[in-house]
Amino acid sequence: MSWGPDLWDSYHSVVEHVAKGTTDLVDVYGKFVKEKAELEKLYAKGLRKLIAKYEPKKIKNKKENEESSENSSFRIFLIETGYQAGQHELLAEHLSKVLGKEIQTKS
Repeated sequence: MSWGPDLWDSYHSVVEHVAKGTTDLVDVYGKFVKEKAELEKLYAKGLRKLIAKYEPKKIKNKKENEESSENSSFRIFLIETGYQAGQHELLAEHLSKVLGKEIQTKS
């Protein structure tokens, strides 16, 4: 059987073939999105732990404006890394709650 004039009377078998392929593809997409969301969540959690580990300790007898420029720069870098972790958390939430459900409803 070829995909030419031999299929003019095989409408149902062609539709069945395409439907099966679509269902398989939607299943693969769904699994991929679910796994990617979990990885994003774990990555964000790892970034949060890293930030907590390297957060400079505040010294009580020093004033906030007496912090060295190196410490100030590093603190800003940690804050920005925290923002990145937040973006990964948002992406994980969107992938799992919105996109994952939308893929499943399309199947």
